[in-house]
Amino acid sequence: MLLTNKIVIKKLNKKFRKINKETDVLSFPLKSLFNKNYKGDIAICYEIINLRSKKTNFNTELDKMWIHGFLHLIGYNHIELKDYKRMLRKEQDILKRVN
Repeated sequence: MLLTNKIVIKKLNKKFRKINKETDVLSFPLKSLFNKNYKGDIAICYEIINLRSKKTNFNTELDKMWIHGFLHLIGYNHIELKDYKRMLRKEQDILKRVN
């Protein structure tokens, strides 16, 4: 996992998703023949998390982001509303278990 800033996350978002703006979390899935347990990498923007944490706390917001990124690594997405709702329920379930 990479904890980074707005400048780096924006560059990564532009390079890999062709979206020229900052984002909170990026997932980079990796399918490996040699290590089936390694799912890929997650990049999280600490500045965005820090801003959001003014209403909650940093650790809670960080947990939300790594969970969101992990779910992307294992195949979840939120392209359509039904997928978004399914992913959100799973995020909330995992968050309850880790906190």
